[in-house]
Amino acid sequence: MADTKHPATPGGIPVEGDGISYSGIVWFIVILTGITLVCQLLMWGLFAALKTRTDGQDFARAPLATPALQPPPGPNLLAVAPDRPTEPGYLGEFRATEEAILHGPPAWADQNAGTVRIPIDRAMELLLERGLPARGDVKK
Repeated sequence: MADTKHPATPGGIPVEGDGISYSGIVWFIVILTGITLVCQLLMWGLFAALKTRTDGQDFARAPLATPALQPPPGPNLLAVAPDRPTEPGYLGEFRATEEAILHGPPAWADQNAGTVRIPIDRAMELLLERGLPARGDVKK
């Protein structure tokens, strides 16, 4: 037999419930908050215990280590010279050196390894003549 007795609303029309257990949601939030607080307390206790454990040990600093609580050294700036008073002077000298290496005469890059430095134009010509090695042509 069907249940026809529904609670009446103020207007006298019976209304169905929404089916949500609000007490379950409230209990979930309460339990989640409690577990979070317990975990916070456990972590605080763990850190306090580890701090007291390490405070009792005073290790000697390594001889080459920087002194404690000293700020790191500043940037390594270039020294100002009379012939190159600014950074562009240093950059110009660097680029001139690199150009001399790229376009200069052949020279040993590493004589022990048998590596020779050749001008960039000659290197491009050799690359066009010989081509790039294919995957199967590489000698090991």
